[in-house]
Amino acid sequence: MATSIYWPYTVLMVILLWLTVIVIKRMMTTWPRGLRVIDLMVLPLWWSIESTTFQVTHFSLLGPLVCMFLIWGVALTIYQVFGAKSFNLKKFVTLWWRLIGIVTVLIFVIVITVNAVHWI
Repeated sequence: MATSIYWPYTVLMVILLWLTVIVIKRMMTTWPRGLRVIDLMVLPLWWSIESTTFQVTHFSLLGPLVCMFLIWGVALTIYQVFGAKSFNLKKFVTLWWRLIGIVTVLIFVIVITVNAVHWI
């Protein structure tokens, strides 16, 4: 990934992109009803997390993070099939992607906070 960009700039770019998407959402009258801003921001957040962790620790957190999300997807599938006795693909994908978005934002905040404290 583009680790040639210094990590504070990747954080700034993600925050500016997030604000831009929020402004676009507010200005558009035809924004899809079920689409949230966080749904669009997962991939840029992953890019910033990967860039930040690799530049600071020379270890990418993205691989284990994606593996964890895949395992959560399998667990959610097992729960829907055996626990709820019904599997709805749209409900699964929506729940799984929103869970990924929330955890990604939390990890992003933690990584940036730790690196900012270390950087100062």
